[in-house]
Amino acid sequence: MLEERFVHDGKLWSSAGVSAGIDMTLAFIAHVAGDEAAGKVQSFSEYYPDGVRYGNFAQQAQAPAYIRGG
Repeated sequence: MLEERFVHDGKLWSSAGVSAGIDMTLAFIAHVAGDEAAGKVQSFSEYYPDGVRYGNFAQQAQAPAYIRGG
């Protein structure tokens, strides 16, 4: 059985806990408003726990080095 941190099934979204809820919220924002919007929220909250990067913020000069990979 595959365990997921969050699930999107039609109109329903559910998560496994607090940090999984943040992952789910970013995915929801990307789903509704696009990757760039989710990327802005992600960068302002500095939340990068699982390697998922929304939008292109990591390529911008103002992105912290740990996001840019350096």
